[in-house]
Amino acid sequence: MLRQITAALFLFLFSAFAHAQLDTTGFVSFIEKAQNDFDLPSISMAVVKDGKVILSEGFGSKSNEDQSAPDAETMYAIASLSKAFTAASVAMLVEEGKLGWKDPVVKHLPWFKLQDEYVTEHITVEDILCHRSGLLTFDGDLLWYGSNYSRKEAIERLSVRPLTHGFRESFGYQNLMFMTAGELIEVTSGTTWDDFVKTRILEPLEMNRTTSDFEVFSKDKNIAKPNIDGEEIFMLSYNNSGATAALNSCTADMVKWLNFWLDGGIVNGDTLLSEASIRKIWSLHTPLGTGKFDKTNDTNFKGYGLGWFLMDYDGKKIAHHGGGLPGYITKVAVSETDDLAVVILTNDMSSVPSMMMYATLDWANGNDYEKWAPQFLEFKEKGKERQEKDKLERLKGKVKSPKMLPKEDYVGVYEDEMYGEATVMLEDGKLILSLNPAKELFSGYLTPWDDHVYRFDHNDPFLTYGLIRFDVKLDKINAFTIDLPNGDFHFDKLNFVRK
Repeated sequence: MLRQITAALFLFLFSAFAHAQLDTTGFVSFIEKAQNDFDLPSISMAVVKDGKVILSEGFGSKSNEDQSAPDAETMYAIASLSKAFTAASVAMLVEEGKLGWKDPVVKHLPWFKLQDEYVTEHITVEDILCHRSGLLTFDGDLLWYGSNYSRKEAIERLSVRPLTHGFRESFGYQNLMFMTAGELIEVTSGTTWDDFVKTRILEPLEMNRTTSDFEVFSKDKNIAKPNIDGEEIFMLSYNNSGATAALNSCTADMVKWLNFWLDGGIVNGDTLLSEASIRKIWSLHTPLGTGKFDKTNDTNFKGYGLGWFLMDYDGKKIAHHGGGLPGYITKVAVSETDDLAVVILTNDMSSVPSMMMYATLDWANGNDYEKWAPQFLEFKEKGKERQEKDKLERLKGKVKSPKMLPKEDYVGVYEDEMYGEATVMLEDGKLILSLNPAKELFSGYLTPWDDHVYRFDHNDPFLTYGLIRFDVKLDKINAFTIDLPNGDFHFDKLNFVRK
């Protein structure tokens, strides 16, 4: 007994000594400098070690209206960090026997359908949570982005999109499949994904500053407003993204969530999620390749579990995930070996959250963390150079006197089989295009660009302008396509046929 007490005391003293040795002042200065160097409106961070918050900092200003720095209760949209909540919810239902990891999705959702009949019949609950459906990364995301489609409608419309990869053959990051998991939770639990997460996770963990309701989030007095390149943009509801990206939270609440995982799913003595389920979720299900960046960091293995990315770093297994929506980038990471976790919330588009993940892992282990800033600043500058080059290259396609039909000829209703209808109108002598499912974002004037090609200046501050290419044969307009290059939404796959 004395030996056990002595050992426990040694561990306590060693832990306290280790914490005391951490260069907290230097690391806080590093965070503040990064907020300035990367021109971030704000950053809110927290680090948990051995069950305790050893760092909680916020820098910058929350919004144009509220210039104060974010605190631990300042809310941000956390986007795809929602996926871990969905995976945990599914695991709870598996433990209750209401779902099985190997259950075909159609067993519980008879209406679910993908274009390939075999995949429709055989894709399982596990498959949709680890991105191996055969669909391309981000395929179908335009169905929920700013649209008026319900979650179910968006999933149903995806059924016409051809699979790019072989089933279970390779990784394709799939938001619509996580939305499908939300529908599975609803039909098997008898309550919506939102209510399930609230009653089974948020309330037991006392995460009172976390919500999936945009109205609650947008009207709160302590939120960080979204920005693009330092310019504040309007807030958009992502309620219909549901189980894939709808949650909003703060560092104080996310600390509770991260400790939940480090404590083996136990909250106040109550096991909400079994250790076996955590092992399942944090096991590699879909492998990913490594690149030059990984090699320089001695990362040899990468992959996806269920709602979490996995990798090795400094000889330890790291579970992590990022979240991104226009105006918000977030990150969480957990090292079981070190009993360590970090959450980074920002309200602009940058790679700082990823940088801070690596820096925190190094800081907590007494390694050089300052090396990361120059490297990621270089990434930022090179990214800007590529963007400017692409802009100039695109402008070369503009023609001084393009051939056009009379404006009235372009007017009409067009339809893409998956996405839905678009309308071209003529108002005060100007052509206006509206993608009807997302009118708030994708409506704007058309101005001549090239032969039967118009520039489309829409309302979305996140995306560049589009080029609307009309298919004209014998002076008859049959359809149009959209050239709008970006890494998140596949406008190039849409074909709007005239009705």
